[in-house]
Amino acid sequence: MAEEKNKHTLLKVAGATAVAGAAAYAGAGYAVFRNAFDLEKSHIYGDENGIKRLTKEAGEKSEWLAGCKRDDEFIDSYDGLKLHALRLTNHEGHKWMVLLHGLGSYSGGMLDYMWEADQRGFNVLAIDARGCGMSEGRYTGLGWNEHYDLISWLNHLLNIDKSAKIALLGVNVGAVAVMNAAGDYLPTNVKCAIEDGGFSGIREEILHMVRKISNIDGKFLMPSVDFYVGQFLHFSMNDVSVRRQLRQSVTPMLFVHGTEDDIVPTSMLFDNYYSCASAKDLYTAEGKGFGETSEDPEYFNALFSFVGKYISD
Repeated sequence: MAEEKNKHTLLKVAGATAVAGAAAYAGAGYAVFRNAFDLEKSHIYGDENGIKRLTKEAGEKSEWLAGCKRDDEFIDSYDGLKLHALRLTNHEGHKWMVLLHGLGSYSGGMLDYMWEADQRGFNVLAIDARGCGMSEGRYTGLGWNEHYDLISWLNHLLNIDKSAKIALLGVNVGAVAVMNAAGDYLPTNVKCAIEDGGFSGIREEILHMVRKISNIDGKFLMPSVDFYVGQFLHFSMNDVSVRRQLRQSVTPMLFVHGTEDDIVPTSMLFDNYYSCASAKDLYTAEGKGFGETSEDPEYFNALFSFVGKYISD
């Protein structure tokens, strides 16, 4: 009788331990998911970085923006979100640059890019990614859901200007959205694309950040993280691939990265570059880290020199 009682106690302890372990595993997976995908709860993407705020920058470029011919554009996403973009039309021609910001930002954070594009005769469509600026949403798809949004914006732009000659330019997660979109059907009006600082895969980038922040190998957590991705974002990290998208691309692309980037490792630049099946070029900003490439003195000249190969006046 005592032996049976001991067995029963051991079973209860084992069961309780298993439940506690499963709860801890799920909780750890959710913590990674929250910080990577939940724009409202993440400790990484804070409002102090500009999400859901309008620019307060002073100076020549802000005054220029205030004087631009500009309109707020809105579309509905494929999953029912109201999305916003800023449209600048200072030029009569059909040259367009579509801008996609990175995480922790919004369309106004691309002010330098808007100004540079305008100086070169481009009209601009600066997109607020889902959950950022004036666009609805709580979660980022780290470039996957956003690439469908980009395709919707391109169709919207072509309803405005059927003769548009379009260059795409994305930074960080915006760059990932550009690369993913390049692997789907794009209108022939899209003449070229630039990605700056995009990672080569969602799973790979999350693993890199887990190692960087906590100094552990997070592979064992990925099934739990992917469960929440499926629940809230309706895709699996195992089923999406930036490199696979690039292998299907026919859009000429410039790949840009800082050589000292430790947030998105520079090795991912080459993973993306060598995966791309279309015409391509490479630009590395020496000594620049994450989000610093535009500080390189030749940065904008290099970008618009590439665009000039495919879009002329």
